Amino acid sequence: MGEQQVERDSLARFCADIGPLRALLRGPAGAAARAQVELVIRAARRGEPVAELIAALDPTDAADVDGESSRDALPPRLSGVALPPVTGGYVCPVDLCNRVESRRAGSPVPRCDVHQQALRFHTDGEPPR
Repeated sequence: MGEQQVERDSLARFCADIGPLRALLRGPAGAAARAQVELVIRAARRGEPVAELIAALDPTDAADVDGESSRDALPPRLSGVALPPVTGGYVCPVDLCNRVESRRAGSPVPRCDVHQQALRFHTDGEPPR
């Protein structure tokens, strides 16, 4: 995998986790880590490489009772519900990372907390930028 791809993937994961990470680091005990998170955000806004800064954050997932990370858990299946097929996804508003999010009807548009913008909808048939 190329260096640019690693950079984009790292930024995509970080961007998706900013909100929960900030909530986790609230209060005086998280001040140093919050400062690191904000350092990564400022660097990303300037277009600087951030993969190493993100790796230095060393986020740890809290394990569930069965030992699996909540990040890896799948939502329960809804049997008997006919949903239309997904025809696209929400992507980075400035095209700096590979983050792709889906959205259910009635839910808010996913946001990028790095650039403080809503993610941009990208249809499946649309060519990549």
